[in-house]
Amino acid sequence: MHSILIIDLSDNSAYVEALPEAHMDAFMGGRGLGAYLLYKYLDKGVHPLSPDNVLVFTAGPLQGTKSYYSAKSVLTTKSPLTGIYLYSIASGSFAHRIRKAGYVALIVRGAAAKPMYVVVEDNKVEFKDASEYWGMLTAPSHDALIGSSRMKNASCVCIGPAGERLNPMSCVATEGQKARTFGRGGAGAIMGSKMLKGLVVGGTREVDVQDTDRFAKVKESIRETVKEAPTWVEKQRRFGTGSDISAMSEIGILPSHNWRSGRFSDVSSIDLTQIEEEWPRKNVACGPYCISPCSHIAQIDRGQWKGSKTEGPEYETIYAFGSNCGINRFDAIVAAEEICDQYGIDTISCGASIAFGMECYERGLIDREMTGGIDLSFGNAEGMVETVALVAKMEGIGALLSQGTRSASKAIEGSESFAMQSKGLELGGYECRGMWGQALEFAINSRGGDHHGYGLLARMPAEREYGVQVEGKGELVKEAALQRILVDSAVVCAFPRKIMGIDRLLEMINSVTGKSFSKVDSQRIGLRIATVERMLNVREGARREDDSLPERLLIEPLPEGPRSGSTVPIEELLDEGYRAFGWDEDTGVPLKRTLESLGLDVLLEYEGRQG
Repeated sequence: MHSILIIDLSDNSAYVEALPEAHMDAFMGGRGLGAYLLYKYLDKGVHPLSPDNVLVFTAGPLQGTKSYYSAKSVLTTKSPLTGIYLYSIASGSFAHRIRKAGYVALIVRGAAAKPMYVVVEDNKVEFKDASEYWGMLTAPSHDALIGSSRMKNASCVCIGPAGERLNPMSCVATEGQKARTFGRGGAGAIMGSKMLKGLVVGGTREVDVQDTDRFAKVKESIRETVKEAPTWVEKQRRFGTGSDISAMSEIGILPSHNWRSGRFSDVSSIDLTQIEEEWPRKNVACGPYCISPCSHIAQIDRGQWKGSKTEGPEYETIYAFGSNCGINRFDAIVAAEEICDQYGIDTISCGASIAFGMECYERGLIDREMTGGIDLSFGNAEGMVETVALVAKMEGIGALLSQGTRSASKAIEGSESFAMQSKGLELGGYECRGMWGQALEFAINSRGGDHHGYGLLARMPAEREYGVQVEGKGELVKEAALQRILVDSAVVCAFPRKIMGIDRLLEMINSVTGKSFSKVDSQRIGLRIATVERMLNVREGARREDDSLPERLLIEPLPEGPRSGSTVPIEELLDEGYRAFGWDEDTGVPLKRTLESLGLDVLLEYEGRQG
């Protein structure tokens, strides 16, 4: 049996519930466990900012051990930005501390009457007044809460002013100055609605490794493989996820100017491989147990944003504030990310919403009076950074843009066709008119316009992605999704997954747990998790018509690149995807036989009527 700690802020109570071993085996941990617990503990129709919404923090089977690449945690809830299922992953030691305290998950429900923070130390839970910390930026909040707990080896998750103000783009932050975040979907606003400034967790319990010799051998095997890949390691160390920005532009999948194109003419000015000497960065690890660190610290030493400092920026942030806004200044991107880190907001949604605002401004749908005098033109770095601050504070034009492009487009007549979102979540930075596997992922992914959750097809080798071909895309997306879901449920970093390999990841899990999960088992678990995620949205009324993409991608041909002239044939792709996952082609609802084959008719206590 495994333990779940449930914290109720409405009456300052906490209690432990047992999770049967069979349920843990069915969902592995991390992302899978979070989806299952959300289905179990969240009622249908609950408003995301209601006290009845829950925050579910989960660890996987590898947290609490010294497994390589295991510095990851998962947060699951109902999103205030999209109104549907949300999971988000952050680097750092928080899930390790959850396991050290004796739990596999922490669930927060209810709402406090005044600002609070909660300290969990083994089996002791304390509710403390956070009034003096309310209004503080994320990193100072993190350090103050850990300091006040007087715990050694504790970890903290907290919100900044954006979450306190219920900003739908707000993050939950961890690791202090390292600014690791549960970034997408607005979970910070849920903490704010609960008047929860932060959670501090620590513990003294050891997580047993069932087969220590096997565990050591697998670790050594992974280390040796990393040693044999010096080119990959060096690329990670120097550039992280921003190592191929120019290549992305060349093949036409780097969105620019609010997705009007997949190429950016000034890409060399924001390509980390080409500006390494002009804007040097320091390589750091995002958390413990990483043997090929890919994170960086960038600090601006001159110009109007002198002193701006951030850990990053990574590819998605460079896309969001760079090419997508037509910005060719690295220092402006760093300044924008620093504001997001301090206030606690998602850089992808923030940058995408500003790019949307820029197109509205260019088309005359909004003017300088609405922007507060800001010239919100594409390429205006100063205007972009100013607007980031307004979005973070929900002031001026930022009050509208902070609601996300779906909501903003409904308020700005004539703009819905170029609001680059799916299910209310802004799209990750991969132009998909010429990569239909990525288009299908954006459309059917259960948390919305998500580039991560189903395996990031755009970064697959061209011979696997198949480009503009419908046939086979459903199975391709399914295969990638099941692998990514396993990685997210273990929980380990997605970047070295090819180096580690699924076989060795399972070997690591089995050595820790004493289980004998096979690759076939992992695929079944992955499909079970994908189906629960789908059922969470189905329960809220989501159907096939919600698996949509912006009109721009459907009817405006890609203007440049090797696949110029392409648009996305969404209906044919949905048919392919639904067949692969075992969902009804008319509705997108998982078929009854799919639920039964995965045991979900019992686990979810769901009586389906779909054939």
